[in-house]
Amino acid sequence: NIAIPLEEKLMWQVATHHVVLIKLDEGSIVGFGAHVNHILTEKHLLDNNIKFRSMILPDKFLDQDKPEEMYKEAGLDAKSIEAKVLETLNSKVLIKKTN
Repeated sequence: NIAIPLEEKLMWQVATHHVVLIKLDEGSIVGFGAHVNHILTEKHLLDNNIKFRSMILPDKFLDQDKPEEMYKEAGLDAKSIEAKVLETLNSKVLIKKTN
């Protein structure tokens, strides 16, 4: 698959030049998001200062509506994305390593 090396290169560039990576997916918890997480983990890119968050469709039925209303209900509208970015940028969670 030609896309795999391109995705790895892109993930490397994003993870080494940015402090936050938000992955949006109109799918479920598996799939592209799992692939991105795998690349970041295997290349030890999550060991540095990158904050990785994933936004996916919720595991619930969404009633048919206008697309903008469905994105809002799913938490994937512009306001929700902005809130996730700001929440992630302001995250100060530190986990102390134990020996």
